[in-house]
Amino acid sequence: MKIKLSFFGKTSEVTEREKELLKRISFRCPAEMQAMPQAGVRRGGCKTMEAEKLLSKLDSSDFLVALDEKGQEMTSVEFSKKLKRWLTEHGTVHFVVGGAYGLSESVLKRANVTLSFGRMTWTRELARLMLCEQVYRAGEIEGGSNFHK
Repeated sequence: MKIKLSFFGKTSEVTEREKELLKRISFRCPAEMQAMPQAGVRRGGCKTMEAEKLLSKLDSSDFLVALDEKGQEMTSVEFSKKLKRWLTEHGTVHFVVGGAYGLSESVLKRANVTLSFGRMTWTRELARLMLCEQVYRAGEIEGGSNFHK
């Protein structure tokens, strides 16, 4: 079982808190974060170019969870249960946070689940941090820790 977190941006954007959370997540399940270069700031074609980069890195068996404002909202406990099931059934769960213009339709169609952290728009930095926090929290909930309380 493995967790992958991908985003469009620079590796140097990954904060110390995210690194710490990834280390903690890895106590329960191997986890990695990978940056993929953004296609640029021009609106036309960026999402398509980023989609091609991402989709070429996925294995056909990877369970893809796309963060999208129109995605499904769930509680931390619900997310914990679903993450456990996804890992058990698929082995690798791959989360993706979009670039400046979000994710392309091809990525959203390939995604097994679209997940939302609410209807507000978040920067990719905040979305990544919230994702790391929720994945860590999910592992702690599943492991019976008092962290979530």
